[in-house]
Amino acid sequence: MKKENIGVTLALTYAALDGAFPVILNKNGATIPPILFAGLTILLGSSVAFIYAAVTRTLHTLRDKRGWFPMAMVALCVSVLPMLLLFIGTRETSGTNTSFLLLSELIFTLLFTPFFGEKNDLYKVIGVIGILIGAAFLLFNDGVKINNGDILIILSTITYPVGNFYVKKAFNYIAPGAVLFIRFLLAGLFLCILSLCIEPFHISSIYNNFGHIILFGLIFMGATKIVWYEGFKYLDISKSISLLMTFPLFSLVIILFIGEETISIYQWIGIIVMMIGVYFSIKRKSVNPALTKYAT
Repeated sequence: MKKENIGVTLALTYAALDGAFPVILNKNGATIPPILFAGLTILLGSSVAFIYAAVTRTLHTLRDKRGWFPMAMVALCVSVLPMLLLFIGTRETSGTNTSFLLLSELIFTLLFTPFFGEKNDLYKVIGVIGILIGAAFLLFNDGVKINNGDILIILSTITYPVGNFYVKKAFNYIAPGAVLFIRFLLAGLFLCILSLCIEPFHISSIYNNFGHIILFGLIFMGATKIVWYEGFKYLDISKSISLLMTFPLFSLVIILFIGEETISIYQWIGIIVMMIGVYFSIKRKSVNPALTKYAT
């Protein structure tokens, strides 16, 4: 199988797994301080990444100092800032909006990636328009209902393109599992310390949410992210994120299965238009890495 096909398969697999993340987070993260919850789950994810890197014998790649600064930027732009905003914002909006507002990442990716050497073309432009129109149907469903939680979720996606740029740079020197280990270790420690400084701490909150912490830490922050990074190394940033943005289809299935939220006709239209936009975004082939600014 060609490397790009492997990347596509892994990226879509991750999208399927990731579709459950915002829905389950919205339903199960309300009884523990959000920053503490983010920090603990990310630290657990780092342990999974460490084991993976050890088993694949790639921990030694961490010795290459050229990858240290990119990894620090990855921790900041992909874990610390986005997760901080996401875990707070999801408390103030619905699981449906949480799932679909995360599609904003694709818009910011298409805006930022030309600066990284991934030029925009007709398919990219059509894709962005489709995503924007779909988002409009979603956000203006039965009137304007944008709240602070929605805004925080949109803001949580702004730094992802910069973080993904540095992920690509780090991959030039350090293996994916090792990058993920350091990313989660730095981000998890920072968020836990921040939580102790600004959030009320009760040991009972950890005990009462132990199952949720384990689920999100080992599965959503650990195993699924490894699948994502292994696929990400074979694709350019734009195509990777476009494939990831198919996750609302899987979120929708879960939302309907749970039966606690309904999907309106406007949201159905929004979903369809969004997926058309994503289709055109992924129709293009990945850019040759040698032609990008993250090649070295």
